[in-house]
Amino acid sequence: MNMMSVVTSISMLGFVVVLGMLIGSRITITQDAKKLLMIIIINIAIPAVILNGIFNTKIDDGLLEMMLTIFLLSIALNIFCLALSWGAAHLFGFRSLKAKKFAVLAGIGNSGFIGIPLCSELFGPTGGLLAGIFDAGLDVVVFSLVVIMLQEGNGFSLKRMKTLINLPFLAVVTGFVIALFGFETPVVAKNLAAFLASLAAPLAMIYIGLLIPEFFRKKINIPVKFVSLSLVMKLLLIPLLTIALLSFFPLPEMVRKVTYVLLAMPTITLAPVLLARYTNDETTGLIATIYSTVFSLLTIPFILYLVSALFGF
Repeated sequence: MNMMSVVTSISMLGFVVVLGMLIGSRITITQDAKKLLMIIIINIAIPAVILNGIFNTKIDDGLLEMMLTIFLLSIALNIFCLALSWGAAHLFGFRSLKAKKFAVLAGIGNSGFIGIPLCSELFGPTGGLLAGIFDAGLDVVVFSLVVIMLQEGNGFSLKRMKTLINLPFLAVVTGFVIALFGFETPVVAKNLAAFLASLAAPLAMIYIGLLIPEFFRKKINIPVKFVSLSLVMKLLLIPLLTIALLSFFPLPEMVRKVTYVLLAMPTITLAPVLLARYTNDETTGLIATIYSTVFSLLTIPFILYLVSALFGF
């Protein structure tokens, strides 16, 4: 991987986060405004990145194999990372619900909100497409296993799985359909997808930046040990361990590159929502998400540089 491209892309994301912080420090951002921005990112920009990858990638047996591989790999890796984080939580002295929250914050990454735009920037349309499929696998784990972990009872309901039916997931399904049947995409659709896809990375970083001034204005009491250990696990230990393990498996080069980048992602943006809904603790999820996102601007290039030096990535 060209490390200069990684540093350049991450630096650009960092500058946009700062821009969001400046806007948030000058203007009071309402909940409705943040909700609108989130809707645009998740329901318009991210699906556009995935569709842009579909429309601008030659669909052949090799790509179909990579799509299936990264989907199954995502499910396996996210379950593994959850189990690893849960075990670490007990090692650090956290028990019961606190251990489960730690597992989510340290084990599940932001492959959709940040990972898809970043992979699209680094690897082009095919990278964005594969990152979208990886995120679909993550969604399967989040809205099944993670929900079961966090809720009081251990029952499972198909109603919860309805959350999987969202526009990014439908974009992935569309990709599989187009790949299988070889449909020809109109030029207007291709151009529109490319135009909207360019919104994903800057809007996502602006959104993160908007959250930071409000977070510090509230002077939230931070559970230092809990958050710091979850950050070390999520941003350093888990990526390095899982990448080292994956280096022994034969994977297509593009699948390997995209997966390595996504393993280095910060805590999932949905963490505050999940913890608020199932544990009545939005604050810890918000703290972990903000700090991990900010620090990831430093750890992502470090992780990828180290991987490149050790494994010739």
